[in-house]
Amino acid sequence: MLSQRGQESAPFELLIAVIVMTFVIVIGFNALSVLEEKTCEGKLNANMEEIKSAIEAVVRNKSKSNVSFELPECYSEEESRLRIIERDELAYCSSVCGGSLAQCTVLQFASPNATTITKCLRISSATIFPDDAGTCDVSALEPSGDYSIVEWKGSDSRIEAGHYTLIRQSNLFSSAPVVCVYRKA
Repeated sequence: MLSQRGQESAPFELLIAVIVMTFVIVIGFNALSVLEEKTCEGKLNANMEEIKSAIEAVVRNKSKSNVSFELPECYSEEESRLRIIERDELAYCSSVCGGSLAQCTVLQFASPNATTITKCLRISSATIFPDDAGTCDVSALEPSGDYSIVEWKGSDSRIEAGHYTLIRQSNLFSSAPVVCVYRKA
């Protein structure tokens, strides 16, 4: 009698074990997916912080800086945009940059599969990122053969993956900082 009762409960116990194991596997895969997404977002955030620091150092110190940007594999290069934008809304600038700024310059990443990531650039709003050879001379770089001038700030501009050199141009006639961005080919 005792062994017959054990045989009756065995299929039920097996069913419960399968349900619990399935639940554990689903939760495990979900946790791995969230971890991968957060790791990717962390890489992008660190890369944006590097670009932000390089821009601020060049504007502030009238120097030269090398920086790389690599879009993590979880974002599509065709659908994602990293760009420098100007905003002149008190509520927006105050929330992103702090304080009571009426105008600000931000480094913004936008992608359909991610929330928008925004970093405040502590630079003058008048800072210019020209793309013309008259303002930015490629010969200012030591080995100048592999570089081209690119525009980082503008309505249609975007920062693409690549290696960049940022140089602040000295101009006695300009009151605004001029930062030339060269992309290594």
